[in-house]
Amino acid sequence: MDDIHQIHDKFFKQITSNIENAKSFVEFSLPKEILEQLDINTIKPINTEKISKKYKRFNLDIAFRFQTKTSSVQVYYLLEHKSETGSFSNIQILSYMLAIWEEDIKNKRPLEPIIPVVFYHGKTNWDKPIDFSDLFEEKHIYKDYLPAFKYILIDTNKIEEEKFRLSINNIYLLTALLLFKYSYIGKDLEKYSEILYIVKDLDLDEFLIYFIYVANVNDLKEEEMKAILDSTVGGDKMAPVIEKWIEKGREEGIKKGMEKGMEKGMEKGKIEGMIIDAQDLLLDAIETKFNKVPRDIKLLVKKTKDREKLREMHKAVIKSKSLDEIRDMF
Repeated sequence: MDDIHQIHDKFFKQITSNIENAKSFVEFSLPKEILEQLDINTIKPINTEKISKKYKRFNLDIAFRFQTKTSSVQVYYLLEHKSETGSFSNIQILSYMLAIWEEDIKNKRPLEPIIPVVFYHGKTNWDKPIDFSDLFEEKHIYKDYLPAFKYILIDTNKIEEEKFRLSINNIYLLTALLLFKYSYIGKDLEKYSEILYIVKDLDLDEFLIYFIYVANVNDLKEEEMKAILDSTVGGDKMAPVIEKWIEKGREEGIKKGMEKGMEKGMEKGKIEGMIIDAQDLLLDAIETKFNKVPRDIKLLVKKTKDREKLREMHKAVIKSKSLDEIRDMF
């Protein structure tokens, strides 16, 4: 099974990459006074690759831009997903902000306001400081000289299920957030069935996104998957879902197998290339020394696959006095 954090991250990006889901998440996460200033329909996804490359230690998850309702100012919305607290620091957010503002300066545009949001659904409550200045001891003495910002925290441990259900009308996002909230409860098939029932009428491929997440997070056995399907999509759709699930698993397995094979092939090709280079260097040295390379010696060189031995022989050719000495090296 994939690393559990990769499973969480993949599911999070699948859900939030949908614009309607993203809009719903923004509406849920931002305070009313900020939302009133934004034209939510101008949402524009931002390619975060440039920022992630600039700060290689960090990988920014999701980012959007919005126009405001009353001015030409654009607002940048950063969304970071975390399933554990240990992989995060406030410096990470600050690094993203600096990269964005550097781009603003480079492109000669006004600096954009940035709203950082952290979505967290770990086993324990979030324990990192939200205000950047809280990283410093005796901050009250130096407060005028410290960066002043904080991020919005969405911690599923501290949000009741009822609030999610009352605040979010988008069933796609609601289901995802509830699955995140209960992602560490273990194999509570009844709870997962209750949540997946919300999206039971989705197309097969859409339903599978949620079902696969539940199955992967909990490493479900076939009988457990059937139990969930029986209480959500029912008997008629159970067989097609299982069939599609197996098909996707097979495709994923083939893809991973190909990637692994390519890695091994590239590594093997690299090693073979180094051996061929060593053989050619040895043959060049022999030809330089004796003005020719007899066919039997050439065959002996080509049969030798030990790169270190080829390198040692290359050094020895310089001191050798006859082709017979070369032959004796093999």
